[in-house]
Amino acid sequence: MVYLLHFAKNYRHAKHYIGFVDGGEDELQSRLQQHRAGTGIDFELVRVWPNGDRNFERRLKNMKKASQYCPICKTERKTHVHTSTLSGTAH
Repeated sequence: MVYLLHFAKNYRHAKHYIGFVDGGEDELQSRLQQHRAGTGIDFELVRVWPNGDRNFERRLKNMKKASQYCPICKTERKTHVHTSTLSGTAH
């Protein structure tokens, strides 16, 4: 199972983390507890690929485009573009 975390604030340079657990929901919850204990940064589990394996995780990480898969970032981008367009400052 591959999962995507969205950090409440940047962790070093990253806004997201893509991870893998070998197993189901219980293993995922256990891994999320480890993340919470380790980073001290609030985060949300925003996406899960239940059939994802380590190769899929690696491909996602290598693309370095986690924000494209993040529903929070997609909403923020749409809101920013809409607001910028209304104010006449669209890029």
